[in-house]
Amino acid sequence: MPNIFAAIDLGSNSFHMIVGQHESGQIIILDRIREMVRLASGLDENNKITPEMMQTALACLSRFGERISHLHANVVRIVGTNTLRQAKNSKAFMRKAEKLLGQPIEIISGIEEARLIYSGVSHNVDVDNGKRLVIDIGGGSTEIIIGNRYQPITLESLYMGCVNTTRRFFADGVITKTRIKKALMHGMTELEPLIKAYKSLGWEDTIGASGTARSIEKITLEENLAPHGITHDALDYMLEHALTVGDIDKINLVGLKSERKPVILGGIIVLKSIFDAFDIKFMTVSTGALREGILYDLIGRSENNDSRSESVDKFAARFVIDQAHSQRVENVALKLFKQIQNDWFKSTPEAKKYLQWSARMHEVGLCIAHNQYNKHGAYMVSEADLMGFSRENQTFLANLIQLHRRSLTLDLFDDFSSKIKRTGIRLTIILRLAVLLTRSRHTENNETPVLIVNKKNITVSFSKKWLDDHPLTQSDLENEQSYLEKAGYTLTINT
Repeated sequence: MPNIFAAIDLGSNSFHMIVGQHESGQIIILDRIREMVRLASGLDENNKITPEMMQTALACLSRFGERISHLHANVVRIVGTNTLRQAKNSKAFMRKAEKLLGQPIEIISGIEEARLIYSGVSHNVDVDNGKRLVIDIGGGSTEIIIGNRYQPITLESLYMGCVNTTRRFFADGVITKTRIKKALMHGMTELEPLIKAYKSLGWEDTIGASGTARSIEKITLEENLAPHGITHDALDYMLEHALTVGDIDKINLVGLKSERKPVILGGIIVLKSIFDAFDIKFMTVSTGALREGILYDLIGRSENNDSRSESVDKFAARFVIDQAHSQRVENVALKLFKQIQNDWFKSTPEAKKYLQWSARMHEVGLCIAHNQYNKHGAYMVSEADLMGFSRENQTFLANLIQLHRRSLTLDLFDDFSSKIKRTGIRLTIILRLAVLLTRSRHTENNETPVLIVNKKNITVSFSKKWLDDHPLTQSDLENEQSYLEKAGYTLTINT
């Protein structure tokens, strides 16, 4: 069946998977699977996922893996959120998980999570009154976004969610007025830096997303606290009920599912803090959130509307990169890439995009200093919030930028799988050749050599006249031979 896409969200409270079909600009959901894993509750005192929790999580992912086993990698995206960002042994978990899923897992930043949440919400709301405030309370983090139509204006991710708030203030299950007050004060403290900026932007509608918001809305409806949505008074009622019963296990709100009971108090408190901080009286709840946002992002990539390319171009423009030269380098790099694509990149469909992005940004570090600008640029790219990229994606891109000149410290790719490391080294070599061949920064008399590769043997062939007319390029190529030789590659220059 064509146009099938799948998104998996490894959240701090639950793991979700949706499979959808894209037809006429809409996503038809074909399948949904949700399991309440509570990954955040499985972190020990050293911030590591316990063996018991790892076993539970992997059992869930084995079931997810069966559902997506027939899908190609370019129509599946699997993301990890706050707990996997925090866990010190997340890499060990991911290695096992990726084997079960048959696909790579991306640990995304809080800002990227917020962007995807907003995309999922904006594609699933019927009313468009202008700017909207979107709130998503997860297990370990809360994302707060102001946007207009499909474009986010400002995004934030705060380290407070329903699981970690419950664990921090009500670990033994006992509910007291003092504890509730402390939890609310903690929420206000986290929100305080945002209040002025968000209020100055303003918004017309407030929309909640994901499981916590849906659960609180269901309680609101079932308890007859409001005909729809969530109200400030409803949150006060729920907190009063929790204080009256005095214990999390005794919370008995109508509409509350048993699987949600252990963490609902933390979610109510976080939402109450947000309502108080931003003077919110009423909030509707969206059916779309992170998973739907991932699907729309995948669809954009398949239709050459890749958010990552937009992010790279904005980043390059922000730091006043010489775009004419970057385009020159990109053009030469693509000509070289095309010649050896079947030899070096047959099974890596995204390699070409990373070559283009690294060419566009390879000089970004010049905004700091010329000396070691490649290292400055690599740091900037690795630490920035580049929309659409996971942290690992950004590290990969940063490595290409750092290695485009001078020494080839290929151990920068050691943390990646052998396949990705090999791709990174090969892209580095092409980018270096493209930069070297465009050093004069003009296109007159430019000649792209014939490039042939055989494993670690590289041959570049020029016309003798062209090479004789470009002694600086010839000298640079001879220096490149030395760099590549130290890295275990052989560069042969033919005329």
